[in-house]
Amino acid sequence: MNIALKITYDGKNFCGWQKQPSKRSVQEEIEKAIFLAFNKTVNLEGSGRTDSGVHAMGQVANFEIDENLSTATLPRAINYYLPEDIKVIEAKEVSSDFNARFSAKEKTYIYKFYASRFELPLKQGRELRVNDYVDVSLMQKALKYIIGEKDFRSFCAKKSGKTNFVRKIISAKINVVSDFEYELEITGNGFLYNMVRIIMGTLLMVGYSKWKIDDIKAIIDAKDRTKAGKTMPAYALYLKEVKYN
Repeated sequence: MNIALKITYDGKNFCGWQKQPSKRSVQEEIEKAIFLAFNKTVNLEGSGRTDSGVHAMGQVANFEIDENLSTATLPRAINYYLPEDIKVIEAKEVSSDFNARFSAKEKTYIYKFYASRFELPLKQGRELRVNDYVDVSLMQKALKYIIGEKDFRSFCAKKSGKTNFVRKIISAKINVVSDFEYELEITGNGFLYNMVRIIMGTLLMVGYSKWKIDDIKAIIDAKDRTKAGKTMPAYALYLKEVKYN
């Protein structure tokens, strides 16, 4: 039986999704919970490796198990053994060839930020504070250069070890949540290491009028990480959704 899980978690106290020696990971916590619930050791395959501190609203993972389980009651059974910062919100049986990572067609991330002169206590560790004079409309206009299939090596951390930097960004926009709260929402067929966080840091340079809108195109064409903006903190990044056929 091949089972897909939809998972939400607060990434603050995790080293990321993937298991690492002597570190707390989301993958390991869920695998332990499945073992405690069903006395079965499984290998959980996630749709992607969210970094340390990154949150998820709709992470997807799958595992195979040689037992017929009720997907209706499965989330409750697993959640009983999970810590408060991880929960399984849906389970369904999928075809034997389904793989959460390799079957994924689109992923959507959001980066939350708010414009304020002061740090707001209820948003600390959840959203990025930016200066209240930032021009979000300029950031929105600059996103036109992000959309499409391109070599995004300028927006990839140097230590990624990647050799293929081509990704397709399907949509990119800034959602207005309130008169001072915003979300950068990006959907693509895949993302490079720190890609969304670097894009956010680059857009802020435009929003602060330190760079021009057209500079984004030049940064992409340069294929040079040093030309782009800073990598913004992980705590404001959320994996929103993963789509499959």
